[in-house]
Amino acid sequence: MATGSAHRSQAGTWVARQRWTLERFGLSPGKLPRRAGGGASPRVFCVSIPKSGTHLLERALCLHPALYRKLVPTVSGENLERLGGLEHLVGRIRPGQVVVSHLRHDDEAERTLALAGVRGLFMVRNPRDILVSQIHYATSRADHRTHDLFASLPDERARLRAAIVGDPDRGLPSIAQRLRYFRGWLSSGFLVVRFEELVGVAGGGEAVPQRDLLQRIFRYVGVDASDPVVEHVARRLFSADSPTFRSGQVGSSREYFDAELEALLRSTVGDGAAPYGYAL
Repeated sequence: MATGSAHRSQAGTWVARQRWTLERFGLSPGKLPRRAGGGASPRVFCVSIPKSGTHLLERALCLHPALYRKLVPTVSGENLERLGGLEHLVGRIRPGQVVVSHLRHDDEAERTLALAGVRGLFMVRNPRDILVSQIHYATSRADHRTHDLFASLPDERARLRAAIVGDPDRGLPSIAQRLRYFRGWLSSGFLVVRFEELVGVAGGGEAVPQRDLLQRIFRYVGVDASDPVVEHVARRLFSADSPTFRSGQVGSSREYFDAELEALLRSTVGDGAAPYGYAL
């Protein structure tokens, strides 16, 4: 009996993920007409620090009936050239499409996006939570470029030390470097989206800030931000359907940090988290 229940649960999860895949790429029955028409829908470009809630932001946008993800991988410095460069890529974003990226800031990229007229969003998260998410994700994914480094370390504490201070010889930037790479987006005119506000009650946040933020996002990008739309998105936002979902909880990282790791984090980052609005 238990085996049958487990199979039904797995089947239900599989169906939910397939349904979400169709919706996120604009292939669901409700979105296909909009996808074909395009019309006056905005073109949206998202930037996030890796492991700061990229797919939560994508889900918030793609649950909106007017928006869907463009069928390209998450954009980064590693694959941008293969995608034809930033100017070519943004020139091919159609009305209603969302592009997700881990694009480090530079002035040229900022100018390119501004000239293209896309609506920009920048996703941020408490650095402690970024670090914990980073080590779990890299350790669990054999195809991740830092998997071997983290998997070779004896425990989570050693992995956190490595993620905090970095390893230049093995291509691992420190958390301070990662914050510097993206900091310019804070003053770029992009709307800053905080994971802690977006995640809502199911992720350890609060309902009112989540709904207020969803409304600000939708108004900023220029789509329907009415209460019924916001409520529809909020009800469905927190989900394990994301391929990178682990726990998505606000502040759960604190249990991983003892006094020594806290001191190491503060000495490594210095005041680098302050522009993001986080006190370490």
